[in-house]
Amino acid sequence: MRPFDDPSTLTPDQRRAAVANILAAGFLRLHARDALSDESADPPAPKKLSKPGSSCLEVPDETVLSVHNG
Repeated sequence: MRPFDDPSTLTPDQRRAAVANILAAGFLRLHARDALSDESADPPAPKKLSKPGSSCLEVPDETVLSVHNG
């Protein structure tokens, strides 16, 4: 339905389509608002690995320093 249409001149199918458009727009706004509020929530806690150090970027207990001259 265009903003300048007189609702009394619409056919039943046009009225149904207009109501469906209004409901769909409201649903999309609600869904977008929920998605925005989910993004602003605290991030989930990091997962703990089953084998510590297996795929981490942590420095191992024993480090070896090597320096190359030249």
